[in-house]
Amino acid sequence: MNSTERYSGYEYLTFHQESHVLTVEFNRPADYNAVNIPMHSELARVFAEIRKDEDVRAVVLTGRGKAFSAGGNVLKGPRPGAGPGLDAFFKDARKIVTDLLEVPQPVIAAINGPAVGLGATLALLCDITLMSRTAIISDPHVTVGVVAGDGGLIAWPWLIGMARAKEYLLTGDKLPAAEAERIGLVNRVVEPEQLLDEAQALAARLAGGTVRAIQGTKQALNRIWLDTANVTLDAALATEKECFASGDHALAVEAFRKAHEEAKAAKAAAKASA
Repeated sequence: MNSTERYSGYEYLTFHQESHVLTVEFNRPADYNAVNIPMHSELARVFAEIRKDEDVRAVVLTGRGKAFSAGGNVLKGPRPGAGPGLDAFFKDARKIVTDLLEVPQPVIAAINGPAVGLGATLALLCDITLMSRTAIISDPHVTVGVVAGDGGLIAWPWLIGMARAKEYLLTGDKLPAAEAERIGLVNRVVEPEQLLDEAQALAARLAGGTVRAIQGTKQALNRIWLDTANVTLDAALATEKECFASGDHALAVEAFRKAHEEAKAAKAAAKASA
């Protein structure tokens, strides 16, 4: 099996391996790498696949195009409603979080553009986060009528403390890169043109270290987050699922899409009259 043959069955994730470093890209650039339902299903299996790949000693996670990931596919396509499809969606949601936390190899997030909602969660659950100077990060679940239950509630309080976590998770406010670095949400800010090279260089450094020591240290530290997941994740996902099933999310998405279209129209009108 060649270096990326095991990953040939993915449509919305792409893979490149250099020596023992695997780079994984979210690959829906036309939609800012928003996670549609098929991509959500791919995320629910990819981290378990990486875990089994003994040729991979470090991972870089990034997005293709202008965004890291815009999170849920709110602006386009159907959202899951009550029924078996919703049950499967939330089963996958739990698996994405726990599988990422259980990847033994160090995972470095290269946040090349907006990291929003689930996109922010995936970035922040990585082991080291490098963020483009021009990127933003936010978890606006509440603004589309759902509980921030997909794993953000694990990462944000541990990284920046409960008070700040509550502020950003209850408001959904955006953080520019410099502020995210200042409060400790991400490790460091990098110039956009240097981001991927720096992330891959760091991954190569870790891949060249003592595998058992590095992976053992990571796994011991991640027990803290896995214990937090065991305490909070099921309850959070259950209440988030209620928001989907009750119709709260659908109503909020409808309002969000309407406001988005109105903002686009106003911007176009202002440009035409300038």
